[in-house]
Amino acid sequence: MANDDPGPAGTDDAGLPGVPDDPSPLGPGSPGQGTSRAVVLAAAFLLVASFLFVFTGAVFGMLGGFAAGSDGAGAGLEVPEAAASAVVALGVFVAGWGVVGIVAGAAMLVHRRWGRWLGLVVGVAGGAFTGLSLVRALAAGEPPASLLVNLALVAGYGLTVLALATGEAHFRRA
Repeated sequence: MANDDPGPAGTDDAGLPGVPDDPSPLGPGSPGQGTSRAVVLAAAFLLVASFLFVFTGAVFGMLGGFAAGSDGAGAGLEVPEAAASAVVALGVFVAGWGVVGIVAGAAMLVHRRWGRWLGLVVGVAGGAFTGLSLVRALAAGEPPASLLVNLALVAGYGLTVLALATGEAHFRRA
């Protein structure tokens, strides 16, 4: 005959003292426990921005590849080989940066501690690069759309750093 008595408080289902019942149906350390909305929002920002960086890097890489492969005949396009190679290298760097951001954002969503640290690195470096880009855009008198994109990236990276610096509970395991 099964025992339906849950046992005394502070015990597990088997009645072992000092082992509390786990209220989560997913088990201890499940993503539903200690989830920070700020960290989830920061991870969503990193994922969206990073997918855009991968796309942008791929476009740069293709354009550089096309420029390096064309001889300019009929198109009036004469691009030195070194310039085309630099565009390809920039595209690879931007796409690689996007992949690192995607990995960080995904790891943050599944409560990985290393994802927190990778997200902090991506947030600080991304904020620094886009902050410099914003300063350059302001000094050069860039169009408002460019300023808004830079400002949104700086704000997103700033939110990421703030959320990860204050969201330690999101990454705790039971």
